[in-house]
This record gives sequence, structure tokens and C-alpha cells, in this order.
Amino acid sequence: MMPQSWESADKSLKKNVLKPGIFIKKLTEGSTCTVIVENINVFGTSEADLIEKYHTVILDGERKKMLVIGEAGSEIDEKIERVLCMMNVNEKSLITIVVSPKQLDKPVVSNNSVTVKFEITLNHCNRHKPVWQWHTKEKYEVALRYKEIGTELFKDSRFVDAFHKFSKACKLLITLEPIADLKLDKQLECNINDLRLTLYNNMAICQLKRKNYQYVITLCTKVLNKDSNNVKALYRRGVAYGSMGDNERAIVDLKVVLALESSNHSAKEQLDVYNTRLQKSIQRSKNMMRRMFKTY
Repeated sequence: MMPQSWESADKSLKKNVLKPGIFIKKLTEGSTCTVIVENINVFGTSEADLIEKYHTVILDGERKKMLVIGEAGSEIDEKIERVLCMMNVNEKSLITIVVSPKQLDKPVVSNNSVTVKFEITLNHCNRHKPVWQWHTKEKYEVALRYKEIGTELFKDSRFVDAFHKFSKACKLLITLEPIADLKLDKQLECNINDLRLTLYNNMAICQLKRKNYQYVITLCTKVLNKDSNNVKALYRRGVAYGSMGDNERAIVDLKVVLALESSNHSAKEQLDVYNTRLQKSIQRSKNMMRRMFKTY
């Protein structure tokens, strides 16, 4: 029997059962369900901002929703999916979600957390088999679907949400490792490997937009360990190195980019920037040494 109340370890999500339902095996990724959302109350922001800035689709005012578990595109909706995976059919619960503006791509006026409370009923569900029972092609197709969702989020400048979607897709593909042992059709194996590198590259650009340069370097290096001439990974890692002040490594990566794509104007512009910085740094060091020797 599920407890009447539950709270996540970080206190950001709480569920209180208002009306017990009929026991079912819990929803898993890929499950479809119909829910009814009622009595939405928002504290710390407006209901309009909840949709515009926090990008919830589930709490957009429409009472009845059809959802696919795993396809949420925002922090709030991901938390709601998490709750649904703990509910019984016909159960009605009061949900409390706390979100931090720090996770947003666009700044908000207040740094205070936002709290939203609402009632949700799991009206109907069609449970999908657990992930460990998925066949290889299904994992690839779902990962590709998540990648497409992430791409649309990125186009909308929702870099945090996009990163989470790319990461979710990547985790699915990681469960297939080592791929060589699966003895797959060569085309499918190639598609899986290509998608995984694309996801690493996409996660890297999300982190670059967020100025998390060390993560960019780590992700791009994973790509380059498999494909040493991957232009996107070389460029993004070069920019990350340069942004961290490591001009020498930035120059090395960007020179390789230009060797592969001589017409890459972005790489040329960045190379000129880091070359100039490096030369100034070298000149400062020389001037300092001269002053030191004059002193003695």
C-alpha cells in the first residue's frame, strides 16, 4: 500500500493522497495516461508566468490532459510525471511543487522559490513495459524522439530543459553498452553511435550557453575520443578552453577546425581573439622578466 503522504528528499515535491485509488503496477517510461488537474494555486509568481517562464504544459489551465511519461519538457512537468509514477488509478492527490528561479534560462525579478499546489487525479492509464524489457531498436527510437524534443526546446532558448532531454536520451543509449556485444545490424549500430555523439555535442552546446565550461570540455572530449575530427566538438571545446583562459589549448582546437573547414568564419574569429590574448600574455611575461632582471 502506498503511503498517504510522501515528500522528496530535497523537499521540492510533496504528495498527499485525498482519495485512494485502485492498486495498479506503477507507470513506467513510455506509459500513457489521462489526468484531471484541478484547483491550481501559485505562490511567488503569477499563473501566467508559470506557463510563460516555467513552461509547464500540464498546468496550463486545461482540466483534462493526456500524457506520455518521459516526454515532459520542463522541471515542473517532470516532477508531475514523477508523482504520477507513484499513483494508483482513480487516485486523487494534492501535489505541492517548489521550483527555483535559478534553474531558468531567462532571469526573473525575484530570487525566491515558487510554490505551486494543485489536485490531480490519475483517471486512466496504459502501462508500458519497464525500460529493461525494451528491445534495442525501441530504445534507439525513443532516444531519437527525446533528442527531437530537446532540439525544439533549444531552438526556444530553453537550454536547461533541452539539456535534460538530451541527457535523458543519452542515458537510454548508455544502457545498450557495450554495443558491440549486441551483434546488431550494422546500420542500427551506426545510427546508435552517431546519435550518442550528437547528444554529447548537443549537451555541450547547452552547457556552453550556460557558461559551464568544464562540462563543455568533458562532453566534447567524449565526442573527440570517438571522432577526432568532429568539427562541432573541436570548436565548442576550443571556445570553452578560451573562455577559461587556456588560450594555448583553445588555439590548438581551433586550428584543427580551420584545417578541416578553412571557411569556418566563427572559428577564425575566435582564433584571432585567443591568439591576441596569448600574445599579450606572453608580452606581459617578458616585460615582467625584464623588470625583475633590472632590479637585480
